[in-house]
Amino acid sequence: MSVGPPLDVQTKHYGSEYAMVDYKTNSLNLYLSTSYAPMEQLTVFGNINYSKSKAELDQVVMPDITDLLYNEVRDATDLTHQDFTFAEMHEYSNLDYALLGLNLGMEYRFTGGVVLTLDGTYYDLNDKAGFVYGDESGSYFLLRSGVRFEF
Repeated sequence: MSVGPPLDVQTKHYGSEYAMVDYKTNSLNLYLSTSYAPMEQLTVFGNINYSKSKAELDQVVMPDITDLLYNEVRDATDLTHQDFTFAEMHEYSNLDYALLGLNLGMEYRFTGGVVLTLDGTYYDLNDKAGFVYGDESGSYFLLRSGVRFEF
């Protein structure tokens, strides 16, 4: 069943030939690690890491192609609910977050290559630009223990 005149099937690209934009990124990463052996069998360790990143895309200035696209497919598809403008597109790639990670642990060596391990890790993410996927802020604490056999 035909809904209208046949469509002229040609590949068209709307984008890079019209607009070149800059993407600016600033990132800071700090890392501190320490380890101490108060006795031969026991080692304690700790890590702190901090990352802060901010990035943004310049405003994208492109022609409004809504009418052009609508006229190409008007008889086959209803596009009245679509928005082909680029007014908010530059905000999709915005990043602004800080991530803090803290880790503290220990290893105790028994004789015969058996090592008891125990450590805890805490992460806290503060997302200030959760645009596409929403606010991703949150934190969690992880406690691990185990036995390692060395041979």
